[in-house]
Amino acid sequence: MGEGGSLRLDNDVLAAEFSAANGAITGLVSKQTGWRIHGRPTLAAPFRLMAPLPGRRHHMIEGAEQPPPEVAAGGSGRQLTFYWKTLRSRLAGELAISFRHTITVDETSLTFRAAVRNDSPYVIENVSFPSVGDVAMPVGQELSCMAPGYAGMVVSGLLPRFDGSEGYFGFDWPFKMVAYPNAPFALVASDRQGLYVGCHDTQAAQPVRFAFYLRPGFETAFSISSGLASPTGSIDGRPSHLELVVWQFPYAAPGETIELAPIVLAPYAGPWPKGADIYKRWRRTWFRRPDTPAWARDVHSWQQVHINSPEDELRCRYEDLTRYGKDCARHGVAAIQLVGWNRGGQDRGNPSHDTDLRLGTWEQLRDAIRRIQEMGVEVVLFSKFTWADRSQDWFRDELVRYASKDPYGDYHVYPGYRYQTPTQLADLNTRRLVPMCPNCRAWRQIASEEFRKTIALGAAGMLYDESQHHGGAFYCFDPAHDHRVPAHLYAGDAHLAEEFRQIATRENPEFLFAGEACYDLQYRHYSVSYFRISNPNHLAVQRYIDPQAGIMVAVTGFNDRATLNQCLMHRYIISYEPFNFKGRLDDFPRTVQYGKLIDALRRRYRQFLWDGEYRDVLGAQVTANGKPYPWYSVFRHATDDSHAVVVANHSTHEPLEVTVELERSGRSLAAATPEAPDARPTDGRLTLPPLTAAVVMEQ
Repeated sequence: MGEGGSLRLDNDVLAAEFSAANGAITGLVSKQTGWRIHGRPTLAAPFRLMAPLPGRRHHMIEGAEQPPPEVAAGGSGRQLTFYWKTLRSRLAGELAISFRHTITVDETSLTFRAAVRNDSPYVIENVSFPSVGDVAMPVGQELSCMAPGYAGMVVSGLLPRFDGSEGYFGFDWPFKMVAYPNAPFALVASDRQGLYVGCHDTQAAQPVRFAFYLRPGFETAFSISSGLASPTGSIDGRPSHLELVVWQFPYAAPGETIELAPIVLAPYAGPWPKGADIYKRWRRTWFRRPDTPAWARDVHSWQQVHINSPEDELRCRYEDLTRYGKDCARHGVAAIQLVGWNRGGQDRGNPSHDTDLRLGTWEQLRDAIRRIQEMGVEVVLFSKFTWADRSQDWFRDELVRYASKDPYGDYHVYPGYRYQTPTQLADLNTRRLVPMCPNCRAWRQIASEEFRKTIALGAAGMLYDESQHHGGAFYCFDPAHDHRVPAHLYAGDAHLAEEFRQIATRENPEFLFAGEACYDLQYRHYSVSYFRISNPNHLAVQRYIDPQAGIMVAVTGFNDRATLNQCLMHRYIISYEPFNFKGRLDDFPRTVQYGKLIDALRRRYRQFLWDGEYRDVLGAQVTANGKPYPWYSVFRHATDDSHAVVVANHSTHEPLEVTVELERSGRSLAAATPEAPDARPTDGRLTLPPLTAAVVMEQ
């Protein structure tokens, strides 16, 4: 028991207290750092259920208004269960809804599991649970929200500056959301410690959001979405506080029992990778790397080539594609990602993967692929199965039946993409795209038939563009589909990928599966993930989570040494893309030459730079002019405990003097660069010319 009759769970890293009256978190402390994460017990936030009534959608069943639950302790004092047989509503009275939640403590964290049984006449759309009602700022440490995003970690302010992400018009106070499964976790982080909140569910059965409220609002607002919290903890007599709430959306229909996804809370000490380590430990319990052809596991680079768009450029006939193959063979580039090869060009005619007669015959494309691959260059076909092109008769006549539908019976719509001509760039004739429902078996059969066409052409693989999202659609409500209503579209991603894998296993077991900006669950099915980076402060969270994942980055500049140095720092595969992937390798010779030097360096020191474990910046410090320098990374050797540091100078004109120090190292050091690959002894002090990088290795 805790103070005042509260209930307590603890371990060596945390102590948590819960209200016996409603199960809410009333106290949470990091034993490692002393941070009182949940500040004021009076601001505890019990569960809430949303069950719309006829004529009153905004109907909340408040945990704070329920009679005390049945409480049971178990697991040798490491578990608490709270159970309500029925729930009361101010508007609807007593309802035949039971709610149970269980909190378990292990060596590092708290796990929250909940289930709702609905025997009421209403649908339970949302359950807000668990909540940390008063996230307190550590003394002298600002807090940020950090979460995996499209390419790297997305960082935004929490305290004292709160950066909202949602419309001010839609809620009473500033708030932001982080969406699972694209972000399987979020960190409430300072540079010295933090709180991890993660959804530990591999099925993605329901949408989950990590939501942050700044209540009652800004003390000082600099814009409609960004401002400062109160420094005193109150505003005009109201308590000012940051609340962390996990939203889950079970849509439990009358007669249903729904288990919610497990939610994990854990404090950690140190910088953000220490928080990501909590996710990595759980990930090791279920992740299995997919089969991947040997060429894609080795050090290599790609070129992306676009040959047609919806505006009919018709840049290259199939029979002329071999010129790109010859370029790649001459420069040692291992693969071509071919874009716009399908009928209508890129982002037109989806989901068709037929060839385009204006570019040549099916046989000519297959023959070109064969001849390029005989040069030692693989051809990977750009593919798309997320959308249907609304402008085509195929959609109007058939595919509309398999589109994802909203609660009102309308299909979801995505704005689409604009190409080349002034008319389309002005968004006057853009082809709108409609998200399809991957939980619908009939749709998956159509997609599978289109997928087979890429294998029949003899391609070495596909890159499934936009595999990672559904254009703002999350649930499909179509009762004509053969799935529970509603069905989470992201759960269907795995079903579609598994069916594709089954086809490839039968027809071409060496077929490569690549996707765009894969969210972490997709790494079970896709061996390569492609995205773009443009921020020198890029935090490589996807690489830290999986040091051996195939992650590829676009390189587009004519002297793009900064991006190439980031590829070296973060073990990213290079994708050469002159003229925004519409040119040839010889169009940017300086970029290609430097990229080749980087790949040669990675081959030479692959036990560090390719086969080693990526550690972000853990295990080393780099300083410049006596101050911490941020642009470096650390690798642990593949077979021993030695380390290497990659440090880059992003300045376009100033040389950089740095000092590299490895923690707990008594070994001698040597340094190498892409231009001077022979390792030479160093004391850790280096001078880096503009736009260069060096590797400092323990010997």
